[in-house]
Amino acid sequence: MSSVLVSLLYPLSISIVCLLILHRYMVDKLGTSYLYRLWGLVPLSLFAYLLPWPSTQPPKVLSSELSRFVVNPTQDLQRVFNNSELLVYLAMLVSAVMIGYWLITHLQFIRKLLLEPATKAQLAQLCFSHKPRKLAVYYSGSAYSPMLVGIFKQKLVLPENFHQAYNPEQQQLILQHEICHFDRNDIYWNLIAFSIVALFWFHPLVWLAYFRFRRDQELSCDFHVLARKQVSSRVNYSKALLVAAQTAPRFAFAQLSFKKYGDKAIMFERINQIKLNTKASGLSVSLASVLAIAMLSGFSYAGNLSSNESQPKYRTPPKAKEKISPIHRVEPKYPVKAAVEKIEGSVVLKYDVNIDGTVMNVEVMTGEPAYVFDRVAVTALKQWQYQPRASVAHNNLVQLDFRLDENSTFKDVNLIEKINVTK
Repeated sequence: MSSVLVSLLYPLSISIVCLLILHRYMVDKLGTSYLYRLWGLVPLSLFAYLLPWPSTQPPKVLSSELSRFVVNPTQDLQRVFNNSELLVYLAMLVSAVMIGYWLITHLQFIRKLLLEPATKAQLAQLCFSHKPRKLAVYYSGSAYSPMLVGIFKQKLVLPENFHQAYNPEQQQLILQHEICHFDRNDIYWNLIAFSIVALFWFHPLVWLAYFRFRRDQELSCDFHVLARKQVSSRVNYSKALLVAAQTAPRFAFAQLSFKKYGDKAIMFERINQIKLNTKASGLSVSLASVLAIAMLSGFSYAGNLSSNESQPKYRTPPKAKEKISPIHRVEPKYPVKAAVEKIEGSVVLKYDVNIDGTVMNVEVMTGEPAYVFDRVAVTALKQWQYQPRASVAHNNLVQLDFRLDENSTFKDVNLIEKINVTK
């Protein structure tokens, strides 16, 4: 679990940095609506990195003789491993606390709203351009701004003074804004975004991306509502934003409200975007789309390149002529990363023993997982010492089994397939 989370930090960080840079320098070319859609690249990047590619299992190598030795991590590495596991558990505990706090806060907020279903007369008074059938309308004396609440059954909540605070055209535009959230299922995209925040809460870029994502969500709804409206409608809508900012409490809590993330700086940004009404150019959209596809393809390749290291690289070595034993064996150093991530495996090496008993021509034949233990295995084997010989012993094979401790439950593997040939 910890190794997966650490590996996902790379696509997560790269995708967020690219999107933040793109937003800063391309908002006037791409427009807020297209930039909001691009935030889907963040979960897609994580998915692409983990998406496996189809692969075939190559045959095992052939041999007749094989020496095997077990390698365990040192006590220092065990302490590092234990400390790392503790950090992982603490991070997961914080994630669970964040999710629990959000759920409790959300439920308490809905309970305090004291919702009252809208009457037929009130519904008739509302200026809906179109109203989804599944969207129920409620009024609340505790609501300070129109908002959507609920997860499984969403509700449109309007403040009791909705008809007094906004004129008919403003009411229609505000309702279109909330219906835009409903039609796009923004609340579920917010759940995905919050899940990423809860999982990677320790990453500062994740928090920056989350707040930028929520702001772009509102900006894109503003663009959707005003896409084909006259200048007078944009002015009226901007005034409605200012009314919402003035009437809301300073530290109010809401879900997908018309005034969500509506402090002065953000309100000015929304009003400025309403003024610009930027539409994405075809060339900019094409370039951004190509960049997005290339980035996802790169993440998918990188993820499979990392996972494919667990697939051993098989080669057929010459048959060993005899089995020999070392008189001095240097223990390989268990890789720190492998010990921390609870990785176990085996490596098969081919080597020659010189007449003076030293080891030479060391070559990795196969490993499982591949490349994880190769370097330390080769380094240690080159320091082994054998009895002096009358001639060079060629093509000797040894399998080093890397196990975390003697109680390891790792399935014992024999990377050398032995075949008996008879007449």
